[in-house]
Amino acid sequence: MSPPASSTRRLRSAALGKTLLAREWPAVERPLGDVLLLHGLGDHSGWHSWAAGLVAGAGYRAASFDWPGNGASEGIRGDMPAVAEAGDLLDEMMEAMDLAPVGIFAHSTGAFLLLPWLARRSREAFLARLRWVWLSSPLLRPSHGQPRLKIALASALARRFPKLTLGSGVRARDCFHTGASAAEAARRRDGGHHRVSLRFATDLLAAEGAVMEEAARIRPDLSFLLTQGAEDGVCPPPYAEELFRHLPGERKTWLLVSGARHEPHREAEPEGIANAVRAWLDRESHAISAPDRSLDGSR
Repeated sequence: MSPPASSTRRLRSAALGKTLLAREWPAVERPLGDVLLLHGLGDHSGWHSWAAGLVAGAGYRAASFDWPGNGASEGIRGDMPAVAEAGDLLDEMMEAMDLAPVGIFAHSTGAFLLLPWLARRSREAFLARLRWVWLSSPLLRPSHGQPRLKIALASALARRFPKLTLGSGVRARDCFHTGASAAEAARRRDGGHHRVSLRFATDLLAAEGAVMEEAARIRPDLSFLLTQGAEDGVCPPPYAEELFRHLPGERKTWLLVSGARHEPHREAEPEGIANAVRAWLDRESHAISAPDRSLDGSR
C-alpha cells in the first residue's frame, strides 16, 4: 500500500539545542492510535514511508522525526545523540509531538537506541497505551566486523576529536541486492549518508554489552515483531535471534526474510514481507479493545 501524504514541521530540542524535522502520516481510516517510527543511522524519517504506509493502512497515525545529524535535522552528518541523550530526546519529542503511542517501529540503530529507553520507560503512565513493538533489522553488535585496532584508534581519537566523522562502511549494496553505483547515487539524492562521528561510534560500542539485558527488562505484556533479512551482513541474524530469546513475554513473532539483506523492503520482491507485516498489524489492531479504540481515536 502506498503511504498517505505526509506533513512536516520543525521542532526545537532544548535538550540538544538543535532543530529537528518531524513528520506525520494520517491514518487511512479513523485512527486506532499513534505509532512512533524511528529510523537508523544514515537515513531519515521519509526513508521509512513504506512502514508508515503499512501502519496507516492498519488504522494508525504514524509520526517520526529525523535524528540529529540525519535527514533534514540539524547536526553534523552522522553525529547522532549518545544513548543517554537519545533517551532524553525521545522523552522531549514524545511531548512535543503529542504522542501516546499504541505501537513503535524502530529500524537498525533506531532499535539500538529504543531498547534501553523502553527498559526504563515502558512501565510509565505516558506509555500505558503501548501494545506492540516492531524491530526492523535491529543493530545489536556495533563491533561486528570491526578490527580491534580500528576500535582502539577510534576510542583514542574520540577523546580529542569527538565530532570527527568517518565512513561507517555500510553501503547500499550491503542493505539490498542492487547495482551499486545507481543505488548509491539515489541514496545521496534522497538525503542518505554513510558517516558516523567518533563520539557516537564509541558510545555504541560501550553500550552494546548491556543491550540484551535491557531488552529483557521491557514490560512483558507487549507484543513484539522482529523482521530480519537472512543475508543481512550489517546486523547478522544470529544477534537478532539472541535478542528474540531475551525479549520478555510470550507474544513474540520472528520473521526471517529469505534472500534479503539489511533492508528487505527494498529488495526486488518486497510483497512477501509486506503481506506478513500487514497480517501481524491486523491481528494487533483487532486485539485493541473497543474502549481503547474510542479513547485513542478521540484526538
